[in-house]
Amino acid sequence: MGKGPGEGEVKIEDGYVQVPLRGRIDVAGLSQDLRKKGYFLANDPWDIDSQGWGRNRDLEGYYPYWVFRDGKEWFFAFSPLDYQEGAGEGKEPAVGEKAREEIRRWVPYLEGWCH
Repeated sequence: MGKGPGEGEVKIEDGYVQVPLRGRIDVAGLSQDLRKKGYFLANDPWDIDSQGWGRNRDLEGYYPYWVFRDGKEWFFAFSPLDYQEGAGEGKEPAVGEKAREEIRRWVPYLEGWCH
């Protein structure tokens, strides 16, 4: 644990940058710590499958950061911050430097809550 994801493990899926975490998240402990740090939470702190958080309360439940379980795997997810020219018109989300900064910021902290 604590090494962070390999370059090929980070992906964009369902509109989010998704990063696999090494281990099972203690959602209750993470939730309580995030709340102490001043973050608002999307779910009850005792929810065992997911948690979203952000600096501002969102009554509709949109929060910029999430951890969730997919089968036995846990992921950290956030909205893409980097875009590149797409095959058609417009831009497509990409895993660029801004995303890597968020990963460096959050993954070591989150993996501290993994077992």
